[in-house]
Amino acid sequence: MRGLVVGVVVGVAAVTGLLTGCGGGDAPSEPVSPPPTTSLGPTESTTPRPVEVTARGTVERGVEPNCLVLAADDREYLLLEAGPEMRPGVEVTVRGTTRPDLPTTCMQGTPLVVDRVESVEGGPS
Repeated sequence: MRGLVVGVVVGVAAVTGLLTGCGGGDAPSEPVSPPPTTSLGPTESTTPRPVEVTARGTVERGVEPNCLVLAADDREYLLLEAGPEMRPGVEVTVRGTTRPDLPTTCMQGTPLVVDRVESVEGGPS
């Protein structure tokens, strides 16, 4: 029984020592300054800019109603102002301007305002 009591006392002493070491005890002798921050200059921006693109792929239904997405290589574009010739299953080449800052209800793909559409010969219809 005496060995058990000694073991418990040693364990409590070790835990107490660890906890007081984590508490910091004394205040630091020098003031702690906050980490440096970086700020954007007046000409820098974090908003993605519109880019003109030409992409080829298959038109697919989006996850939300009335949304069409172009599956092109490893990217998805949300097709905006695409016109009636755009239907799911059609393979097309589109030219347009990305609008990554444009809010949509489709929640899928990079918004792409379509300027021109061409059907791909021999593609699925």
